[in-house]
Amino acid sequence: MIRKLKSVTFVLGAVLILVSSVLVMEHVQWGKYAFAIGAALYIINRKNQNYEGFDFRLRRLNRFNFINSILLVVISYLQFKDRNYWVILLLIVAILEMYATFRAEVYEKDIAKKESEPASEVEPESQEETVDQTDQKVDDSH
Repeated sequence: MIRKLKSVTFVLGAVLILVSSVLVMEHVQWGKYAFAIGAALYIINRKNQNYEGFDFRLRRLNRFNFINSILLVVISYLQFKDRNYWVILLLIVAILEMYATFRAEVYEKDIAKKESEPASEVEPESQEETVDQTDQKVDDSH
């Protein structure tokens, strides 16, 4: 149930950001407020999805999400100040989000693949013994 609620809040935040961006461009006054609410839902959802593992690649992508959150706050501020260059920042957020999403999926598959591979059962000492025994057989045949 909680997972479904998180999913709904994420989708609702993303849709609010998308729709309200168009409304702000069309100079609809309440679009700014809808964008701020959508950005808040998005930031709350991303905060709850914080990566706490040890993989440096996924930690870096998590920092991208943090940067996106800060940029969304700045975008909302710029909209309330009637500045038009918030669109450029929104494009940067979209590019970073797309990159982080696709790369995180690949990195998570790599981690799952490494965890599922069985460890080598042959110890290095036993490999040396096998090589020594092979050398002895070759020497005995001469």
